[in-house]
Amino acid sequence: MARKYLIETFGCQMNVHDSERMAGLLEQAGFEATEDDRDADVVVINTCSVRERAEEKLFTRLGELRQMGLEEGNRPVVAVAGCVAQQEGKKILSRSTAVDVVIGTQNIKRLPMLVSEAVERPGRPVVDLDPIEDISFPLGIARRGDRLKAYVTIIEGCNEFCAFCVVPYTRGQERMRPSADILAEAREAVSAGAREVQLLGQIVNHYQAPDDPRCDFPRLLEQLNDIDGLERIRFASPHPRH
Repeated sequence: MARKYLIETFGCQMNVHDSERMAGLLEQAGFEATEDDRDADVVVINTCSVRERAEEKLFTRLGELRQMGLEEGNRPVVAVAGCVAQQEGKKILSRSTAVDVVIGTQNIKRLPMLVSEAVERPGRPVVDLDPIEDISFPLGIARRGDRLKAYVTIIEGCNEFCAFCVVPYTRGQERMRPSADILAEAREAVSAGAREVQLLGQIVNHYQAPDDPRCDFPRLLEQLNDIDGLERIRFASPHPRH
């Protein structure tokens, strides 16, 4: 019988897309999706530090999973991902005994490995927050939640350090994806049925391709516009200075 996973997402479009990626990674590792936490072998809570009350929602949900485990005599492996995981790290473990994995925003490609490690050593939570410069992601893995719209990340992180924002601390310094990777992902999404692409980045119009000095954000939009079958291009979020 296949193992099952449930991913619960709090927060922005970037988190939604990260959840799509984590779902694909777990399915590649042999898991199947479920909507029932009592049926899940793994529950991933993908958190947000920006949206109001997201942290409170996390610990409320962890309490529910802990109580479910006491009632059922068994509970799933629980992984906390996203910005709260990156920001709070091991502090999460001091507030909840229901957590088996804490995984940072730059480490989601390691999720299946960390889940396996948590299964092999129960009662010894695994924490992985180390920054990774490589923001590539294999094509065809993300399990997209909308068959007609595809999220495509073009920039990770931010260098602005605005007083009101935690993104530079939770998602790291600004890193640009190669334009070739972005265009390949957009073409792959369109070939799978998507008609709209939404570009994601903290400041999307600051984009400058690391693999092509001529490709800035306007040029990237032009190249995306040339993809047959792509009917709409959206992006979030721009900055007026750029």
